[in-house]
Amino acid sequence: MKKTLLIALSLGVTVGAASTSALAVDPEMDRQQIVDFFKAKSPKIAPEEYVNGAYIYDADKFAQWEAAEEFPPYLDAIDAGESAWNKDKATFEKCFGSDVSKIRVKYPFFDDAANKVVTLEGAINKCRTDAGLKPYKLKKGTMAQVSAFLAYNARGQKIDVKIESEGARKAYEAGREIYIQPRGQLGLSCAKCHTYNAGRKARSNILSPNLGHTTHFPVFRAKWQALGTLHRRYEGCNKNMRANPFKVQGTEYSNLEFFQAYTSNGLEINGPGYRE
Repeated sequence: MKKTLLIALSLGVTVGAASTSALAVDPEMDRQQIVDFFKAKSPKIAPEEYVNGAYIYDADKFAQWEAAEEFPPYLDAIDAGESAWNKDKATFEKCFGSDVSKIRVKYPFFDDAANKVVTLEGAINKCRTDAGLKPYKLKKGTMAQVSAFLAYNARGQKIDVKIESEGARKAYEAGREIYIQPRGQLGLSCAKCHTYNAGRKARSNILSPNLGHTTHFPVFRAKWQALGTLHRRYEGCNKNMRANPFKVQGTEYSNLEFFQAYTSNGLEINGPGYRE
């Protein structure tokens, strides 16, 4: 109960008018409280299992998901991503190096010189535009395919997002604030669904946990019948809450990704993934 209360306070469920942004935030304490909360909430689920999303809460759903992953629908997308990478290989290698297994694990990170969070998809398009190439569309298509190719080659490596400057801490806090603040006509926050009600159903869908949320993107969703990026999912989630979504790959969603990735430090990258 004490851990539950601690995480509730940490994620902004407090009485009073003071904004959580005015409180000092220790990102590592925050991360550990989130892990402890999910341990207390579901003691039979090991932290490393959270990379599998909502399927950890239902044995039948997990079995169906495992069966789908035997011949996953995203395999062609990985091949397409590899082809796209090889088409502009010389350009990409100037930006990212020649070892494709070492790229995904570096993102997101906070760039002190640019004073912003850099995501993998953002870095891919910057690399292209700096070289005079046309940027990819941000939510699906070739961008998602290249991201999937890099994620697939990084499987098994652990998320290791660092906060080593005041700018990085502020970006983390900004992402955290987006996560905990109610938005839209339904007055829901990310935390309401993906922390406090993770494992419960919204209509026929099981709500996924915040912990491990970024490990498996991009994902092939049955609903989309295509591969999509993390920020595409953020946008869709905001629309479901009847909230005006932020700009894909803009500051707000990049900070949210930074927050979520940091709180999943130590979990294995297992993207791309399949989801309903």
